Amino acid sequence: MNTIALDTSAQMLFALLRASLHEQAPEMSYFAEATAEDWKRCYRLAVAQGVMALAWDGVVKLPYEQQPPKGQKLAWATAVEAYEQRHSRYCQTVDELARLYADHGIATMQLKGVGYSVHYPVPSHREGGDIDIYTYSQDTARMSHAEANALADQLMIDQGIEVDVEYYKHSTFYYKGIPIENHKSFLNIDEGPIFVHTDRVLHQYMAPTMTPLPVGQVMTPSVAFNSLFLAFHAARHYGSGLALHHLCDWAVLVSRCGVQMPAEVKDERFLRFVDVLTMLCNRYLGTTLVAEADEELASEVLNEILCPRYTDQVKGKGKVGVFVYKIRRLFYNHKLANRVFATSIVKRLWSSIIFHIRKPETIFKW
Repeated sequence: MNTIALDTSAQMLFALLRASLHEQAPEMSYFAEATAEDWKRCYRLAVAQGVMALAWDGVVKLPYEQQPPKGQKLAWATAVEAYEQRHSRYCQTVDELARLYADHGIATMQLKGVGYSVHYPVPSHREGGDIDIYTYSQDTARMSHAEANALADQLMIDQGIEVDVEYYKHSTFYYKGIPIENHKSFLNIDEGPIFVHTDRVLHQYMAPTMTPLPVGQVMTPSVAFNSLFLAFHAARHYGSGLALHHLCDWAVLVSRCGVQMPAEVKDERFLRFVDVLTMLCNRYLGTTLVAEADEELASEVLNEILCPRYTDQVKGKGKVGVFVYKIRRLFYNHKLANRVFATSIVKRLWSSIIFHIRKPETIFKW
């Protein structure tokens, strides 16, 4: 087993996350001799991993003398407050969109995001990037699901909002400054049979219910849907951006909702990855669901989260260096992805080519 040795800042961060997720006091031993530099690195790691606000809930549970230096603590608290305000805007926005669409016969279900954040001890401390929604018809006798999805985009265009509809999986637009993805499918169904099958299963298990948010409300999917979708989403990011916030989402599912993986999911590689997620949550985030997982794969996944071999920040000198880095990253990411479900390097290459054709300025972008 090739497990990385966690440095002091990583150990501190995991202790903070365990305290936050389970609403308990942090283990004091990780903070007794923490220096200002340890705290600075812990904060930077939390930001990079998308768990800055969540970790803060552990910080405030520490005795005053073991908390970060005053200046660092103030900066952290300020960043958390800004995120809380952002979370409130996101709640208000998805509620407003859902109401607008409902007036036109369109149902709106949110994927992950603020809808899933309600399962966290402090919902506004689950960080996210954009708002992912799936729009479909409230009454298929009047309008098909595809027509409803297209109408959702048209309603934005009618307001003068620019909508990018070129991508087959979802359209993209900004609503009041907030990025929105309006999904036609849940997964990248052109990447292989397992994606097609899993997307079909996800549709079967939607079972959306209205979920109250800190501001407004929105339809959210079933626990079975989230069990499959969160795990598949994490697997899709393995090798291309898997982070601790994905692991925290799984820990919340395990501890607060319970995993309900649909019986139709039988892919052995994917189910092995699911067990790895659970094992890592047990080991580092304080969950207790029984899981027997591949130790080697678990180590590889943790390594990729904390010390990814390739990142979005391209390392290379000149255009040739950048191009070579991106090609190496593509094949490395494919190798990792193939560990958790069957993928096609041809399809991955083709998707990359199409992306760069649409956005040629990114070919040599650092």
